[in-house]
Amino acid sequence: MLSLHNLTKEYKESNFKVVISEMHFKEGSIIGLLGKNGAGKTTILEMIAGLIQPDEGQILINHSKQNFSSIGYMEDDPTLFENLTCFELVKYQSMLVEQPLENNQINEMLRNYGLEEQTHRRSSSLSRGMKQRMSFILTILHNPNIILLDEPFTGLDPTNMADMKKHLRNFKAANKIILLSTHIIQFAADLCDEILFIDNGTIIHSEKKSSGVTFHEEQLEKKFFEKLS
Repeated sequence: MLSLHNLTKEYKESNFKVVISEMHFKEGSIIGLLGKNGAGKTTILEMIAGLIQPDEGQILINHSKQNFSSIGYMEDDPTLFENLTCFELVKYQSMLVEQPLENNQINEMLRNYGLEEQTHRRSSSLSRGMKQRMSFILTILHNPNIILLDEPFTGLDPTNMADMKKHLRNFKAANKIILLSTHIIQFAADLCDEILFIDNGTIIHSEKKSSGVTFHEEQLEKKFFEKLS
């Protein structure tokens, strides 16, 4: 379980403050952070990932303090080592996390994420969508229990979007906790078990999926803008 207790992060220069009172996320779930650009979604993910420290509050994983080895974080617009090929990136990352992969394992991973033809291509020449997929591989390489994704669908074509949804559902079935930020209501409605509406640094509403019932995009969109107003 991932628990957030009374988190606050203030940016005095911009007069912006993120406040999360009490949230609990269970294994085997996909949670969407839905909000406009600048609503505070990235700040929430970065606090959980340990990239920025909250001014107050606690983040607990299974009732203990953050264990960063159990977290994988993919940023929006990921930055990769430009002179390394896709193969080299996976090889290097696997050594960093002390789980070195054999060459055939690296090739299989690239193939599973539609990057087989880009194996020996430098990351500097990859398209935005390819970089997203490459970054996702590096994010989940150490098999984290908590996967944090900031706008994971940016730059993906319809085929790769469908593949990404399939991978995320597989991770959910493997009992992972997945938090993803998005401003695209369609993807949140299709994927998530729970959707948190974020506005001006605050969770203004939580919408949970009923058993056997899917979110309806138009109804979700209507409720979102009702809450914002």
